[in-house]
Amino acid sequence: MISRVLVRGGAALLMLAAAAHHAAAQPVALRYQWKQGDALTYRTVVRTTSSATGGPRGPETFEQTLSQTFKLTVAAVSPVDGSATLRQSIEAVSMDVTTPGGKIAYDSARPVGDDADPRVQGMARTLGGMVGEAISVTIATNGTVRRIDGSARIVQKLIDNLPRDPMSGGLAQNIKAMLSDDALRSALEQSFSRLPDQPVNIGDTWTSEQTISAGATGRVLGKTTFTLKAIDGSGDAAAARIAVALALKQEELPSGGSTVVKLAAGSKGEGEVVFSVAAGRIETNSMRTDMPSTVTMRAPDGTTVTLQNTTRTTMTMNRVEK
Repeated sequence: MISRVLVRGGAALLMLAAAAHHAAAQPVALRYQWKQGDALTYRTVVRTTSSATGGPRGPETFEQTLSQTFKLTVAAVSPVDGSATLRQSIEAVSMDVTTPGGKIAYDSARPVGDDADPRVQGMARTLGGMVGEAISVTIATNGTVRRIDGSARIVQKLIDNLPRDPMSGGLAQNIKAMLSDDALRSALEQSFSRLPDQPVNIGDTWTSEQTISAGATGRVLGKTTFTLKAIDGSGDAAAARIAVALALKQEELPSGGSTVVKLAAGSKGEGEVVFSVAAGRIETNSMRTDMPSTVTMRAPDGTTVTLQNTTRTTMTMNRVEK
């Protein structure tokens, strides 16, 4: 009797194990699921540390932390393919900068007085000027950004608010580069990672590419490889853990300008995305990027300075419950 019970119990365990293995082996479809009227809030924190050598003042380190809270409101969803038109608005922004010359900080939640540091006033005009503004983004269920509207109006507003001084020309160019369609598309597709076109099993990979053309770095191609590492939980609690590997390649150097950045070998990044399978949304996204480079700067008198620079950037994005 005991032996028959043990046999039956062992058979049941084997059947359960086989069923669990079969369920785990089932391909999973990862898709953004947008519902008209829904609103999602995310907070991103980007920390950048740059160490430079070769300058006249010797080794120097610069640190910057940029925090943003933004809201996505689903304005419309296509009944044909599920793509959505999203209204993305910035609700709050702050920045802390540490340089060899000291520290400065800006927080959009705190008014900036007329007697504030001119650098902080500049942040208030640029970063602070974007708070409350919104762009419209059309995005597919796999994360492909199809269209961006509204950025030109924000660019013009920020430029119109700049003071009339010699520094404004450079700031205006930076604003245009930061809010160009290419830069916004790249930022959006890095934050809301590309999903596979077909259902995937654990261990499967897929890729996406983004090209950025901006200022001193010229044209840079980023190739991202995603790997489904695991499915944690089940049912409505199922979450996909996706490993992310980024390779950066500089395709073209800038054609002009007083500063040229040449990326060195080893410019890459790695991170992880946690994606809610049932809800069809990103819960967290993290990335660490290392970018060694050579920076050549030309002074107005024609002399040049060449620096060896190493930049490490960490980005975290988390969904905020409202």
